[in-house]
Amino acid sequence: MYKKITHHIVEEHFDHPATLPNGMLSMPNGTSAPSASNNIMAPTEGAVVFTATSGALPQYVMNEQTMLFRMDARTAWTKWAFSLMNYAVSLNGDLPGTDQVKGRVHKSAVALGEFIIPYYGLTTANALSTALIAINDIGMHYVEAMKAKKTSEELAKIADTWKPYVADIAKLLNEVNPNNWPKGLLEDIFANLVSAWQDQLTARAKGDIVADEIAIDRINKLISTGLPDHVKHGFSSLADIFSRGIIAQFPAMFTL
Repeated sequence: MYKKITHHIVEEHFDHPATLPNGMLSMPNGTSAPSASNNIMAPTEGAVVFTATSGALPQYVMNEQTMLFRMDARTAWTKWAFSLMNYAVSLNGDLPGTDQVKGRVHKSAVALGEFIIPYYGLTTANALSTALIAINDIGMHYVEAMKAKKTSEELAKIADTWKPYVADIAKLLNEVNPNNWPKGLLEDIFANLVSAWQDQLTARAKGDIVADEIAIDRINKLISTGLPDHVKHGFSSLADIFSRGIIAQFPAMFTL
């Protein structure tokens, strides 16, 4: 017996919550986000731009992975910034293991270079580590000069040698992430950090505990915590600008 059976098929499509949002695979410069191998694909028209200093990051990167990444960035930058103070304490106290403390100053710079390898590759990572080590070396020279009771004029000359290295590291970071790491802003932060280092070392040498605490608090805010109320009167820390800039440039690498 022959039977003819007819089926009526209706297709329905819904916007599922897991659908990739517009711009998710786009970088701020209008190109598609790179894969894990950092190979950049063809430009994507209509890319959504997220920057480290303006606008909001997309909701799909607001997850535990992102939070841990930003916390790790704060830890890495804090270790680097305070390693110079640790060296000063060890050197001035003639403590055993001062050479090891000096080595850890450089290790903290290398760690920050390694932090960006997945995003910018080995060459840029090495350049960042080298730039940070150069800043560290001037700082340790400054500490050693203070211990040797050098004059204020001699100390000022050493401090002046920081300036081109501050400009260099700001230029380096700006070149790899121009939309999120403004050169002028980074120069300002690093210049203020150098100033805060000098204030802290001078206060400690004079036994001025109040000035010492003020300088330490300033370093912490510049590098790690920033100030609240970023819209009106606050500012973002170096670590937060650093981590947020990477997330904004590579949002596809921060999705679960």
